[in-house]
Amino acid sequence: MNPPDSVFYIFIDGIGFGSSNQEVNPFSRFAKSLFLPLAGKEFKGPGILTEADAKMGVEGKPQSATGQTALFTGINGAAMMGRHINGFPTYSLRPVLLEHSITKVFQDHGYSATLLNSYSDWYIRRISKPRSERLLSASSYLQKATGLPFFRIEDYLEGRSLYMDITNWFLRRKFHLPIPMANPKEVGRKAVRIASKYNLAIFEYFFTDKAGHAMSFAAARRIIPHIEGFLEGVYEELDPEKMLLVVSSDHGNLEDLSDKTHTENKVPVYLYGKGADLVSRKIQYLYDIPRALYDLFNISKDFTSLSIKKA
Repeated sequence: MNPPDSVFYIFIDGIGFGSSNQEVNPFSRFAKSLFLPLAGKEFKGPGILTEADAKMGVEGKPQSATGQTALFTGINGAAMMGRHINGFPTYSLRPVLLEHSITKVFQDHGYSATLLNSYSDWYIRRISKPRSERLLSASSYLQKATGLPFFRIEDYLEGRSLYMDITNWFLRRKFHLPIPMANPKEVGRKAVRIASKYNLAIFEYFFTDKAGHAMSFAAARRIIPHIEGFLEGVYEELDPEKMLLVVSSDHGNLEDLSDKTHTENKVPVYLYGKGADLVSRKIQYLYDIPRALYDLFNISKDFTSLSIKKA
């Protein structure tokens, strides 16, 4: 089978499969469609919903730096480091992301790949200073690894990229931009049209994890409809004969607000479109997602000889 023309890979920080208990799981209260399975409800499609183990054979609660390294490189960073590492990538994980990010691997094999998130001029100036590597998230390394410039807010306003908040609420509050609130479903449709211009396009949404750490039902009530509506628009716009949608997370969190830390729950992997069935059969752990995409595109990469200094 020929690979899809385009893969739209959406990373949603901090969501896992939880219980139906409305006292702890905001998905049980506020989810209306695609997120109902995160509260023990049936998945009604379209496409496939499977699960991935975020612990990846390493004891302890899964964390962001090693989980995102796995999602973005296909390398089990937690096993290589001997532990789960939180926050932004450490000194030892940064070269792994720079050398082995899926965006770079696709690019090295002749495919176009990009991170669709937009950044403010303030942030770009901040991360351009000497010794600023520790300020970059794992997703930022996806773009840095390609050598391509980061998208800016101007790119978003002109329709070339996406912004992390989906509805413009953060842009309006933080930067006081005189722009209207956006409809999540319409943004999802627009996102597919942008993503379709690349062989691989990645988008990160992280307010889910922030709401989980804040143990805030109020925040969850606001953002769950945002990201769920966004995904509904993505599903509606995406041509399953030409594109593949992949949606996953690095660890659980928002599905259990009884604790401000991450959960050990398995995380969802939503697949829809060309190659979804083939990819779904190969996923057990987070790091299997990039590896399955490499197989789909006939990209050969040896993971057996990789090693990094543990620090």
